[in-house]
Amino acid sequence: MRRRPGKFWHGLIFIAAIAAIAAITMLLWNALIPSIIGWSVINYWQAAGLLILCRLLFGGMFGGLRHHGMHHHRGGGMHGRPFPGHLHEKMKGMSFEEKREYIRKRMDESFDERCEHFRKHMDEKKDE
Repeated sequence: MRRRPGKFWHGLIFIAAIAAIAAITMLLWNALIPSIIGWSVINYWQAAGLLILCRLLFGGMFGGLRHHGMHHHRGGGMHGRPFPGHLHEKMKGMSFEEKREYIRKRMDESFDERCEHFRKHMDEKKDE
């Protein structure tokens, strides 16, 4: 089976984009953060690590924007849930413990949805 030459170039462009984003992150950090907050400058690899950390914590960058971004589905909010204003109304009469339990439940559901999406994505990749 022959590979399509476009995949090679797409991979190369993807790697170049990641490298450019890491360089831009480093330049912005070194231009702003030391003068504003007083923290030290970072090198290229620290900037790349910072991007990876942000990806893990916040789910941003390439795939995150497409798959986990603010998609407004059935319920109006992200992943078909109501907008945050409705959340405030729902939690209005709850005690502190009830609010904490409600928020934990919603976070667990969100995590489960992301894991399920990742599993489906990996299964699709296996089939290719």
